[in-house]
Amino acid sequence: MSKYTLARKAMDDAIAAAAGTSASPADVLEALVVLAVAEFARLAGGNRASDMLRYELSNVGGDVDTVFLRSR
Repeated sequence: MSKYTLARKAMDDAIAAAAGTSASPADVLEALVVLAVAEFARLAGGNRASDMLRYELSNVGGDVDTVFLRSR
């Protein structure tokens, strides 16, 4: 199982767990991003986290399927 498959499952599980609460799927995803960035910075360092976030933000338009490319 790839790291992206694991992360997708965690994300889907979190969204499903929010059903019936006041948290929308967007709220849950926002919280996941905030927590994931903080933990990634702690584990990999602030510079690596900044570089990763800049890369992801520069590709947020979806022109290139970067998740597909990474999972190969």
